[in-house]
Amino acid sequence: MFENIVGHEKQKDILSKIIETGNISHSYLFFGNSGIGKLKFACEFAKKILNTDNLNNNPDFKIISKMEDKKDILVEQIRKELIDDLYIVPVAGDRKVYIIDNAELLNVAAQNTLLKTLEEPPRYITIILVSSNISSFLTTILSRVTQIPFEGIALEELKSYIYNKYNIVFNYNILEYLNGSIGKAENIINNKLLEKFEMVDELYRLLKELETIKVLMYSVNINFSNNDLLDYLEYILFRDNKYKCVKIVENAKNRLKFNGNYDIIIDSMLLRLIDSIKEE
Repeated sequence: MFENIVGHEKQKDILSKIIETGNISHSYLFFGNSGIGKLKFACEFAKKILNTDNLNNNPDFKIISKMEDKKDILVEQIRKELIDDLYIVPVAGDRKVYIIDNAELLNVAAQNTLLKTLEEPPRYITIILVSSNISSFLTTILSRVTQIPFEGIALEELKSYIYNKYNIVFNYNILEYLNGSIGKAENIINNKLLEKFEMVDELYRLLKELETIKVLMYSVNINFSNNDLLDYLEYILFRDNKYKCVKIVENAKNRLKFNGNYDIIIDSMLLRLIDSIKEE
């Protein structure tokens, strides 16, 4: 069971026993860092609940996620996509499954509307909330769902997965940064960012050696408009306890959000980083 899932052995064991005993709850909360496979796991769990190998066009299954033009999952969306559908009995089997992805985006009104369903659910439904931020939920919601925490997979397991699937080797620094997230790893691979990440490692080496000219010249080859690269630089600095430097990078990220001049912002960031390292 759950053969398509990499890692998460504890969660596999818990949910396999739930399926085997038939003791399926009306609601679950899968929570943990983004990119670690929570949604994929939720879909595999839904397959087991519905006794199907294919969720596509299944009348008893639905994924609800934030609409593109909205910043939250609104109460109107929950009413239309979930509440109005709840009391239509299952068509293909004896259960229905709803997954709410990025459920931390449910605003308060939407959570309160959902709460009414969680308090008195139809006997045949299971709602799975998938979230990377458990603190965003009302305590009344948390008290009515079965919480399943997820962690990233082990470093060596992630390394093997990347190599076996893509024939690519990530260095140790990048693997640590990924924090067990297959999603982040595949984002780097699919967007051809691995070389750029490795260049950030080299840039950091030059920063520590206070090679100002080399730093400025080398940085031209790194496009920091991709926020993932600044996140990686920030991670390396934090890992090495360079907290003043972390704030410098964070400030640069915020300035770039407001469409400031890229060259000025990045050069200023790098010069300030060198000055901060000098002061240590």
